[in-house]
This record gives sequence, structure tokens and C-alpha cells, in this order.
Amino acid sequence: MNSSTIRPPFTLSRRASMHGLAALLAAAALGVWQPAHAAADTTVIEAVQLPAQIERQGQRRAAEPGALLREGDKAITAAGSRMLLRMSDRSTVRLGEATEFLVQTLQRSPQDGASQISAGFKLITGVFRYATDYSSKVVGNKTDLKLGLATATVGIRGTDFWAMSDADHDAVCVFEGHVAVERGASAVADLQKPGAFWVTFTGKPEAPAGQATPDQLAKFIGQAEMRPGQGVLLQGGEWRLVAAANATGPQANELRERLQAAGYPARVAGQGNGFEVRINQFASEQDARSVLAKLAPLGVTQGSVVRAR
Repeated sequence: MNSSTIRPPFTLSRRASMHGLAALLAAAALGVWQPAHAAADTTVIEAVQLPAQIERQGQRRAAEPGALLREGDKAITAAGSRMLLRMSDRSTVRLGEATEFLVQTLQRSPQDGASQISAGFKLITGVFRYATDYSSKVVGNKTDLKLGLATATVGIRGTDFWAMSDADHDAVCVFEGHVAVERGASAVADLQKPGAFWVTFTGKPEAPAGQATPDQLAKFIGQAEMRPGQGVLLQGGEWRLVAAANATGPQANELRERLQAAGYPARVAGQGNGFEVRINQFASEQDARSVLAKLAPLGVTQGSVVRAR
């Protein structure tokens, strides 16, 4: 999503033009990606390890905590990045690196004083983990979830499981609960025991489900977990990366768009007699510095890290 370059109206007083431009740039940065109120059929980004993006109607924008996903949206993580999503029933979806994940359907309906989430997801490629929120289960909320892989569909009703898909194979492992794997109209695996593992390789005969080893389980879990100190943003994070300070309006807007296109959720704010380009909500100082070290190819040569509050 590209916003047009905004030129400050220098016929106004300098202070008025600066404030007006800051408001316009902030509005351009927000766009349609942060609705004012979350609907029942949305999922929120709770944390992200940069760089990552969200695609809506063919247009991409850098992912950031607090942004909402709805039906038709795609979450995309780059090499080395991760994303943590929180559904409206408090269940979590974790995405590993180099993942493309599509929200096909996402509906919430009342049911006997509680609610039922019906979700259809597609793991185009990469790593996925889903975990039910147990406090939600206690109050009677239910989830009917189907996850599409390249060669199979995974159906669950409240559990904790991992899945992956790439050009060579699809795989599913259940950590807790019950997972049913189907190919076409046929059930091929019913995974109920913790650690039960199913995998199919492209062009090879179907193999029966087996049991993952402790080393495999540790590997699966680690693939979808955030890596502290390596570029993690989270809701309420107190550290800020300042990519540019005292920039002109056009300079700030151009750098913001360049960072956004690369998967870094930059914003512009008025600062003194110029503008700052910022990335907010880092979990720690080290998370911000790890990203700053990667931004030189994008034109960030004199950035800094500060505590935002």
C-alpha cells in the first residue's frame, strides 16, 4: 500500500505546517490496517519478530502488535521472523519463519451463554502452532477449526498442535487434545496421544502415523516461539528505534514507506523543527538494537534506540 508523497504547505506558519503534516503522515501510516474497534470475527497480532507483513486485498503492510486480521488477510513472516496471533476466544496461533498463512473464514456466534469460533485457515507454507486458551474453555467457549495444508486438512476442536507445510512434505504433531487429518474425503490419521506425529512426503506412498521423539518435539516447539532480543515487538513494548531524526516531511515519508515495504512498521512523528521516523513497541533495548543493525541497506545510517516511556 503506497501513499502519495506529502508536501508541507510552507505558505502556512512553520509550526502549523509541521503539525498538519504530522497528522497527515500518521493517517497515511494507519490506513485501513488498524480499525478503531475489533469485531468478533477478527484476530489481533499480539507480538511479532521483525520483519513481517500483512497482506489485504493484494496490498502489503508491515505487521505490528495491535493490528487486526480478518477474513481474507494473509500473514507473512520472513526468514528469521515469527508472529503471535490472539483469537477472540483467547486461543493463540504462532507462526514460524518463512511462513505464509491465510485467514479464509473466521466467524463467532453466541452459544448457550458462551460463544463458538468457526475458523478456516490455510498454511500455504511454513510453520504453524495452535493452542486453546483454557480459561476460555472453562466458561464454555468452543472452537471448530480447520487448517488446510498442501495435501491435507487438519480438523480440531480445542487442543494444542503443530503443523508445517513446504514443497517436500506436510506434517502434523499433537501436543495435547485430538487432531484428525484428512486427505480428500478420507481420514488418514487420528492423533490423540501427546506426541503423535503424521507426515507425508511429496510423491511417496502414505505412511502410518508415528510418535515424535523428545528431540523432535523440542524442535517443533522452538520453530514457532519468539526469540527474545532478536527484533521482537509486543503490545505495550517500551523501547523505540529512531530511524531518522530532524528529517524534512518528504524525507520522513519516503523512509517510512521504504521501511514498511521491507516489513518494518515505521511511523512518522513531529519532533522539534523536523520529523522522526520511528518503530515502536520493542520488547527490550536489545530487540531494538538487533533491528537497527539490519537497517543500513534501507538507508538508516544514524539511528538510535530510546526508552519510549
